[in-house]
Amino acid sequence: LSYSELLQKHPERKEEMIQALSRNAGRLQRLTDDILDVTRIESETLMLRIERLNIRDLISNIIEDYRNQIEKNNDYVELYHYKPENNDDSIIVEADRARLFQVISNLLDNAVKFTNKQYNKRGSIDVNVEKKNKNGNKKQEVIVAIIDNGTGIDPEIMPRLFTRFATKSETGTGLGLFVCKGIIEAHGGRIWAENNSDGKGATFSFSIPLAMEV
Repeated sequence: LSYSELLQKHPERKEEMIQALSRNAGRLQRLTDDILDVTRIESETLMLRIERLNIRDLISNIIEDYRNQIEKNNDYVELYHYKPENNDDSIIVEADRARLFQVISNLLDNAVKFTNKQYNKRGSIDVNVEKKNKNGNKKQEVIVAIIDNGTGIDPEIMPRLFTRFATKSETGTGLGLFVCKGIIEAHGGRIWAENNSDGKGATFSFSIPLAMEV
């Protein structure tokens, strides 16, 4: 509302004001989406559109988008992702493509936010994907890990990290990780986080079951 009023009073700053309006409208839309998702999760009405997909391809596409975004925003972050040269090394899951995109994007957003310009040097974020046997049995799962060298997780927040409103950020709402947890658990998976052993940064990981072979 303030920017709308300023735009009327200072039409010569039109471009600047329109960009600010767009940014704030985007933030409001994300907040609205998060609140709706929280309501769906708590009322157990979150619906998934399940399809067979290669999670390696999904992650590669997201990484490419984020690299372009990082370059455009001049963020002080390097983003790494190991992609096997063998194109047949697929990891197939039965999942909701849009919801997985939402989870991975949210985790990357957090990593970029808390890694940018740390320790007066370029930050780094690694995205790893691997198959593992689930709890030592024959059932397999895929584990996605997003590793950064940023500020790490505040010890005060750690015990309630995936609950509603768990944040010490001045710009965050503390809903994103709660929504991620709900989405991953709806897929029959789990999500967790820990500070890195070298004292720099944190690792956020999630797992979901692999698709049955057909």
